[in-house]
Amino acid sequence: MVKVKPFVLDNWVRQFKPAARASLHDTCVDPLSLQQISQFQATKSSAVPVNISNPLLYGSALGSRGLQDKIFSLYTNEVDDPADQLSLSVTQGTISANFLVLDTLLGPGDHVICQYPTYQQLYDVPQRAGAEVSLWRTCAEKEWIPDTDELSSLVKENTKMIIINNPNNPTGALIPSDILENIVNFAAERNIIVFSDEVFRPLFHGISPEKPAPPSIISFVGKYQNLIATSSLSKAYSLPGIRVGWVISPNAELVNHVVEARDYTTISVSQVDQDIASYALEATVQAQILQRSLAICSHNLTTLERFIVDHSRWLQWVKPSGASSAFVQVLNPESGAPVDDKIFCEKMIRECGLLIVPGGETFGTEGKEDFKGYLRVGFVCSIEKFEEALKIWGKYLDQLDV
Repeated sequence: MVKVKPFVLDNWVRQFKPAARASLHDTCVDPLSLQQISQFQATKSSAVPVNISNPLLYGSALGSRGLQDKIFSLYTNEVDDPADQLSLSVTQGTISANFLVLDTLLGPGDHVICQYPTYQQLYDVPQRAGAEVSLWRTCAEKEWIPDTDELSSLVKENTKMIIINNPNNPTGALIPSDILENIVNFAAERNIIVFSDEVFRPLFHGISPEKPAPPSIISFVGKYQNLIATSSLSKAYSLPGIRVGWVISPNAELVNHVVEARDYTTISVSQVDQDIASYALEATVQAQILQRSLAICSHNLTTLERFIVDHSRWLQWVKPSGASSAFVQVLNPESGAPVDDKIFCEKMIRECGLLIVPGGETFGTEGKEDFKGYLRVGFVCSIEKFEEALKIWGKYLDQLDV
């Protein structure tokens, strides 16, 4: 029997969410209903999200041709003729895509370098598969951006994969294009797979000509073939309930390994879910969904920034440049030391009903003191719910100051 580590983040939410009257843990932008997306303008060929006259067959194993074409179109600005250069398989969300990639391509004797902090799955599944994992640690002092100069000290003869998460969960940091290029060049010289969890693309904040959005790792297809990205419609596209994600790579063999492994878990993604996904990725619908998502992010992130300034005796952060969460550290105003984030969040949910994820407890699983005092603050619920949650948090902090 394979020993499976508890998924600390999910266990935390499962334990405390029933007691919450307000929440700052969600990272899917205020989820849409079928009624809402039906009101977005679509082409005549896709007038409704689901055709209720279609028989409920198994969906296509790799994803319907129409859905695949629309996913390929997401990479059009970065890859010429992506449908000819890339291989793709639709999966049940990014979490399934990640698991299939890591569990299939890694095993005993392999070594992995993984960006840290990140989603626990990205380093625990390789360890579960028998691979050795070296953590590529980032820090607030460097704005949570990985330092490629450190790769030489982490790499080994048996290093098979470098794992990154861009934009990053929980910090919201972006890995800039020049650093991505350095990672790809480093990997290409050593024939190492670069795997990028890109579930939060294209949630970018404060982008400008001086600070452009980073490309997908897939954009480096002209330099190197052993690249894999995963993503989904759960986060930026506000459709977590349809469970549609994908694995994409210029290396068809890597995708084929994933597809063969998936035969043991599920035949296909639901046809109904694929129909909704295909509708959501119609150009006019997609544009309206992303416009809504970025507007919610912009408003709530500005509100959160003011909140942190107003409570600077307690709180500090590196403002996120992407994704849908901020990594906020809570400090004791008397000593300046980080609080125990686990105790802080437990007391807060019990005393005022506010659910926030303790960052040290749920993202510092490889070191007890890693990220002590940090909270992962999701800022993408509806504007009304977000402002109400901040009021509750503010009153709680003010009580502690008395």
